[in-house]
Amino acid sequence: MNVFFVSGHDASAGRKVDFHFWAESLEKKGHRVDFMTVGLSRATQFKKNHRLFTAPYNAWIALTPAINKFVWRPLFHPFSLNKTVLDALTAPLFSLYSKLLPEAVTSRVKQADIIIVESGVGLTLVEAFRKLAPNARLIYTVSDLLETLTFHPMVQVAERAALAHFETIRVPAAVMRDSFPAAAPIRYIPPGLDTSIFDVPTQTPFSTPKNAISVGDMLFNPNVIERLASHFPDWTFHVFGKKARLPQPIANVIEYGEQPFDTLVSYLQHADIGIAPYHDAPSVGYISQSSLKMVQYTYCQLPIVAPHFAAAGRPHVLSFSPDAERESLCNAFEQAISFDRASIDRSQVLNWDQVTDEIFMPTRSAAPGLSKHVRGS
Repeated sequence: MNVFFVSGHDASAGRKVDFHFWAESLEKKGHRVDFMTVGLSRATQFKKNHRLFTAPYNAWIALTPAINKFVWRPLFHPFSLNKTVLDALTAPLFSLYSKLLPEAVTSRVKQADIIIVESGVGLTLVEAFRKLAPNARLIYTVSDLLETLTFHPMVQVAERAALAHFETIRVPAAVMRDSFPAAAPIRYIPPGLDTSIFDVPTQTPFSTPKNAISVGDMLFNPNVIERLASHFPDWTFHVFGKKARLPQPIANVIEYGEQPFDTLVSYLQHADIGIAPYHDAPSVGYISQSSLKMVQYTYCQLPIVAPHFAAAGRPHVLSFSPDAERESLCNAFEQAISFDRASIDRSQVLNWDQVTDEIFMPTRSAAPGLSKHVRGS
């Protein structure tokens, strides 16, 4: 089977996302993966805080015997200038984006049995892909809701037009289902985890008892850590994330910055409590549900301290008010301290092979515990 990926990520990036794990899983099962990166062009350099991708561009590069990458860098691509008038003026030009597809790409698309497109600029190519590969299965994976990110308005228009072409629309958070028409073929499939790594025993990295851990800097609210650290001085708070920083040092808070995943594993395995210090933001409910750290905490059977909007009915998520009001926050942490960790059900956590099967092999029976998550097929 030939699977064609369309993503805003680089296939050889050091920091892995779901697409990388899917590619590895498909390769193990004997399938070929063509991984195309979109969302950049020669105009990218003029964007503020643009992402960097690894050259060479516009050529297929073999990463493994079965996985090939293509970083597409045409003359232009649809991007927003954050100005209504300018976005309207650029729309006619950006509508030609699919016409720029090189033969090196179109020839691979024609060979594809499955084409999976990530939310983003790749949606503007769906009509072209359908014409090139009329018999291929088209799958949409919604990494993020478009309205939460800065895309050119035509990308949202392209999404609405493309929905009719997808046999499956995969969402990683249950609350995302409400953002699509009721008749859409939605399947809620949560993020996976490389469970084999967490199943290997490690030595504790902690030198003191009572350790709470916060992983990641997405929507990081330093007030949560500050207030907990001051109210629970006998606990040590371990904070990981490039931008997960406090305004002022606190004696029982250790900041590690961004660390390799392998380093994090032992901290997660031996921690007592996991913290998700999100601050409130539009559509944050789906972000917190699809967050990998919530999956990691759960698999390590850590009670989680998180805002109300991140609880999602999970009994081991002890929640506090969105503004991290001190009494609510400390009550949640007290409940986490006394929570029965053995009662935390981690059977719902899927490994990447299970997630890959659910997305790409929908005729297979659902993975254990997944049937309650899936709507449609």
